[in-house]
Amino acid sequence: MKAHILTLLLLCVSLTSVAQTGDDLFREFKREPNATYMKIPPFVTALGKIFMGDDPDAQMAKKVSSVRILDMDLCPAGVKRRFERRINALSRKGYETMAHINEDGERLRIYARAEDDVVRELLIARSEEGSCTLVQVKGKFDREDIGVLMDEQPTDE
Repeated sequence: MKAHILTLLLLCVSLTSVAQTGDDLFREFKREPNATYMKIPPFVTALGKIFMGDDPDAQMAKKVSSVRILDMDLCPAGVKRRFERRINALSRKGYETMAHINEDGERLRIYARAEDDVVRELLIARSEEGSCTLVQVKGKFDREDIGVLMDEQPTDE
């Protein structure tokens, strides 16, 4: 009986460790060997907003408060597989899948986390053979902003 309880506890702990937030993903993977991490803090984005014009792209960019980028192209294969498993668990942690594209071995997933119909965070995960990148954009976006952004992406036609 004790073995069953212990097994159940270990299963619960492993499930909660798999379902992470975007911040947890960065915290876990930015220190991996050969990972490249870059953060553009709110102070720098505020400075950039001063020099932006009034075109639609600038209006969208003005809603960004911070950006973080994690590139794991040079990380070992085991790290990349673990990253894929963590990304696949995001929908269980309050993230909504905005887009999931799987083409020619490349996977692109865009997740959004919203509060009161305001999108607060976008996570963009790209992976393909030997390459993994995660981009986190925090800010205050309307759902319409995200729709316009998705519609503006070029297609291969």
